[in-house]
Amino acid sequence: MPHRAEPRLLWCLPLNTLLLVAAITIARLIYLAWLCPYNLVEDEAQYWVWSLRPDWSYYSKGPGIAWSILTSTRLFGISEFGVRVFAPLYLAVGALAAGGLAADASGDRRASFAGAALLLLLPVFALNGTFLMTIDGPMVAFWALACWAGFRALYRGSSWAWVVLGLSLGLGFLFKYTIALLLPSLLLAAVIDRKRLRVAKGLPLLMGTGLALMLLGLLPIAIWNQQNGWPAIAHFLGHANLPGGDRTQASGAMKYAPKWFFEFLAIQLAAIGPALGLMAVGLRTLPRVSEELKSATRFLGSMGLVTIGFYVLATFFTGVEANWTMGGYVSLTSLAGIVVARGMADWRERMKRWRALPVGQRPKEGFVLRRPETPVQILWHCSLAYCIAASVLMLRIDWLVKIPGVADRVAVHRLFGAPALAGAVEEILKQRTDSHGRPPLVSYHYGVASQLTFYLPGHPMVFVAGSHLGYRRTQWDLWPDMSLAQPSLKGGSAVLVGGSESQWKTLFGKVTDLGHLPQDLRKDRWVYFGEDFLGPPEKR
Repeated sequence: MPHRAEPRLLWCLPLNTLLLVAAITIARLIYLAWLCPYNLVEDEAQYWVWSLRPDWSYYSKGPGIAWSILTSTRLFGISEFGVRVFAPLYLAVGALAAGGLAADASGDRRASFAGAALLLLLPVFALNGTFLMTIDGPMVAFWALACWAGFRALYRGSSWAWVVLGLSLGLGFLFKYTIALLLPSLLLAAVIDRKRLRVAKGLPLLMGTGLALMLLGLLPIAIWNQQNGWPAIAHFLGHANLPGGDRTQASGAMKYAPKWFFEFLAIQLAAIGPALGLMAVGLRTLPRVSEELKSATRFLGSMGLVTIGFYVLATFFTGVEANWTMGGYVSLTSLAGIVVARGMADWRERMKRWRALPVGQRPKEGFVLRRPETPVQILWHCSLAYCIAASVLMLRIDWLVKIPGVADRVAVHRLFGAPALAGAVEEILKQRTDSHGRPPLVSYHYGVASQLTFYLPGHPMVFVAGSHLGYRRTQWDLWPDMSLAQPSLKGGSAVLVGGSESQWKTLFGKVTDLGHLPQDLRKDRWVYFGEDFLGPPEKR
């Protein structure tokens, strides 16, 4: 790449981009504070429970999400807003980085607006910036920063970019391990475009510094996992249905289901929408424009397609969730931003020429309309319409499910009803309190246990029996005071939420079916009362 003065970072972020990100972020914070109708979903509640017990890492994830929620709840209190307040801020950081990368890679400041807008509004990202505080939002922020830093390190000769790259990767590891896919992505980009790289002097030292900073993020996770028998590896193998995983149904024999691949394609279409077309146009056409854009496309494509390709291969082993691929789309939103900046400039010029003609002499130049239309302009406008519609719908899904036939197709119990369920369970606990005191509460599932812990008065810890009922292990199995193998629990009674009567009878001498609670939106969940606790079968 030809040598040129290294652009200042603020040059890449024009005022309209900054105002867009600020306006949407402030609107989302207002929504979270006063308008959001959703209770904490199971994963959010789980991470909040983790934050009550700060540690160097946790069963399936690094400590970043727990530390983040611990900070936000210390600042804003234990509430739904307190848990979620950082979610829009993380996505804002990611949007600014994606917009800056688009402008920096293309040399066109206009590209930053579209790149930032897509990362803010695409459904795959917007959920985490609107009301969900999970590991994905922070991971996207650090993924975007790492991509931008990686570009500046490889193509702009920036020494500081290696520091930012290492820090971003290290901090990203604290939230989600899949940020490791950026390492082969960077390597691929450097190899296929090696003749046009421009790196700073002292490359070995710079790479070593970046690597050391990245390893700092891995260090607490590695130490904790080594001390606890490497549960993170067992969790990963369990997701892939491979031997050694923490899913008891994994037999070691791969049972391929063709639907996994087609479900994956459908999920990508729903999560990204028409913007997939913008990304495809960029991959195909930008390399033909100039050598600079060829390098930009190679870099941005490598940083995205390696991750997406990895999960395409994963569909031969397991089903792939919608959020797993989201990191791969970060750099592709920047690529789409470049396409939009160039394509819309061309469309506006065509519109200007067309409008300059007398009304009666204006030819039909569009595919559908009389006025000029271009593929990029159509894809951009369709993308905006799709994103805005999805963003509005996700604000009040409770209104959407009132449409006949929709409620049965949406898992509304994930977003609503946890406070009511906790209130009903609290009444049962009061009724069952006797001279021996209040009985403990045991759930079959960590997510339900987490929601009950959050919404019950006083936030009492709820036991999790899943690993003793045929489900995978959880963080609760690693906390000694939450172990069901404690001698003090033997012979006692407990209120049991979820699972089946036959499952609970493996743990209790007597189980009474209390039925389904009317307040529980999940229709297949029962509550029981267990007496004469026998202890976990493997501990008897």
